[in-house]
Amino acid sequence: LNIFIVLLFKSRHNMPTIEHAAGVAIGHRFMKQLAAGFAKNNHAETVGDMLASNIGWDWSDDSKGEGKDALLDMFSKSWGAMVDNFLYPNPSVFVDTTHAKIIITSPSNTINITGGFADETNLVTVPLCFILTVEDDKVTKWEGYWDQADGPMTAALGKVMAKMKQAA
Repeated sequence: LNIFIVLLFKSRHNMPTIEHAAGVAIGHRFMKQLAAGFAKNNHAETVGDMLASNIGWDWSDDSKGEGKDALLDMFSKSWGAMVDNFLYPNPSVFVDTTHAKIIITSPSNTINITGGFADETNLVTVPLCFILTVEDDKVTKWEGYWDQADGPMTAALGKVMAKMKQAA
């Protein structure tokens, strides 16, 4: 009976898969490379090689789209421009091996929202969850979940975005 169930499952499963260890490694590398890009707003260099050319994204800030170049361009003008430090102590990485999904949670994720201004320091802690879908070791979908209405974060974003607009 167990063999029949396994064969039935395999015959109906057309999703990409991933080995558990590979998923954990990709999840940790993704977070490390993402964090590294904030200091210089150079995510194309730090995380770009991990993204599929046809990547799709859907985040809590209502940002949605497709395409690696579009994602990196949008990111460099938004989060990459506003945040100069991204700290994610002890993230948990879960892997759905049968659907090639990597779930990353960071309950004490802290960002410094500065807009690139030396006189700004707005440390905000907002828990987050990323769900990455992977195929051939490239991220094909990036879902991001956090509390977009978090009071300290929205206050810091509003203050820094106003200052960035005034400086433009």
